[in-house]
Amino acid sequence: MKLHAIFIFLLALLSAADAQLEVSLDLKRTMFMRGEPMEATVIIRNLAGKDVMLTDTDNEHWFGFEIMKGEGNPIGPYSGTYKNAPQVLLSGGTMRRTVDLVRLYPVNEYGTYTIRAAIYFQETGKYIVSAPAKIDVSEGRKLWSQTVGVPASKEGAGDYRVVSLLTFPHPKQIMLYARVVDEKTGTVFCTYPLGRYLAGADLGHEFDRENSLHVLHMIGPSQYYLSKIGVNGEWYSQTMWESGKGRPSVKKKEDGRMVIVGATRMSERPPPGPEVPRLSDRPVALPK
Repeated sequence: MKLHAIFIFLLALLSAADAQLEVSLDLKRTMFMRGEPMEATVIIRNLAGKDVMLTDTDNEHWFGFEIMKGEGNPIGPYSGTYKNAPQVLLSGGTMRRTVDLVRLYPVNEYGTYTIRAAIYFQETGKYIVSAPAKIDVSEGRKLWSQTVGVPASKEGAGDYRVVSLLTFPHPKQIMLYARVVDEKTGTVFCTYPLGRYLAGADLGHEFDRENSLHVLHMIGPSQYYLSKIGVNGEWYSQTMWESGKGRPSVKKKEDGRMVIVGATRMSERPPPGPEVPRLSDRPVALPK
């Protein structure tokens, strides 16, 4: 069945007014930069007055999304054969499930998308959907970019990656991002938020012998984040550093070691960065 026909069939089954389950969708923002993680939390509340089983059937998936780009162009998941493990939702209970839509659906292109969570309730044979949420995917402002080769020890050896640092506005601050793109195909391997960006503040960057990028940027008075991103989009680490005087820098020594000059590592560690699968992992199935 063609994708367009599948969505017509799906829309015919959708039921937003069914009182047995209440479905809502929570997105922290409405504006995203191309390729960055797009976390969506689906909240399912059981109003049936009894325990219910949420389970796939031969033709329907109990957990999924309806995504439209622009004026009603349906977007299907990377994999249409994913499986969801059955879930029991207790009477009066609430279930929350958070997923990264970028891993599941091709929502990397610029434009406006309308998203609804769609939960199939086998007992009624209907999809129960959330209210629609609109998001915009756009581009950030590029600060720096460099093309580097993939070393022999890495997947994709001999290929080239375009590594960039960009800024993008959030509701309360400007954020710094690192992006890794395949030079030949344009595939976005990752777009990582690195933390708050202070315009005009110190920003250092250097590649190590494996062409992993080390980024040192100021997040507050005398405080810095040091982030490490692999040539294939791997997220390695992020640590906090403090500078007493002057401007610290990240440098590669002659023996290949990376050092921070003019700053001391702090004991506090920021939250770990988002996980993005390797290109070979895609398409990624919906979580079980």
